Amino acid sequence: MVLAPALVYEAARNAHVDVIDGYSTDGRIRAYGLQVLRDDHHALPPYFAAPVLRPTLLRAHPELGAVLDQLSGQLSDSAMTNLNYQVDYLHLEPRAVALAWLRRRGLWRAPRPLPPAAAVVRLGSKIFAEQYILVEMYAALIRGNTDLAVATKTGLGGTTICFEALRGGQIDMYPEYTGTGLQVLLQPSPRALDSLGGRPAAVFQYVQAEFRRRYGLEWRAPLGFNNAYCLLMRRQQARQLGISSISELGSYLRR
Repeated sequence: MVLAPALVYEAARNAHVDVIDGYSTDGRIRAYGLQVLRDDHHALPPYFAAPVLRPTLLRAHPELGAVLDQLSGQLSDSAMTNLNYQVDYLHLEPRAVALAWLRRRGLWRAPRPLPPAAAVVRLGSKIFAEQYILVEMYAALIRGNTDLAVATKTGLGGTTICFEALRGGQIDMYPEYTGTGLQVLLQPSPRALDSLGGRPAAVFQYVQAEFRRRYGLEWRAPLGFNNAYCLLMRRQQARQLGISSISELGSYLRR
């Protein structure tokens, strides 16, 4: 049976199916009481979020590096799932959700008064809530820690549109995912892909190096969460059956 993504989550929620595929930071995980099954076989590639930017941005404004890195390693999968839930299902504004999180983490600062003719940092995003939230976080950090203005261009479209806008100089930075950079934009040979073994650090280092070599673009350190393809079950059912990983699901199905 093939279902549209929205229907897949509804089917799991209503117990029409027991296992579905989805995304590991989707807000519906919290909204529908689902559980991500741990990928202990490393069968699915990592999709760690990180900012991709034009190196000219940091050359012109070197103070930005430390500002952007304030988010490095700060967002867990569960934290990002909760933020997505607030936007997608509580219908809160991405900016309000982003600022509240920064305040809780002690990262928020009031925007600085802008000098005359302040330089502008142009932040882009793809067309879903997670990206909007991340862009608002970066915008707030830049406004509170630098004398730079910020222009946000959210909802530009899919991966190719954002990537080409970055390469073409229409934007200076956008949040990307290591798995997307690897499989959609770089498309390495099967041999190169196999050599990475799905290891998050190896994938990031490969993507970082190849983006520099091929495109002259820079990846900063990942934010911490992995918005990867995953298998999901209803949390209550998973607990009842003692299933928390893909291998445990496989063992249960083989009984």
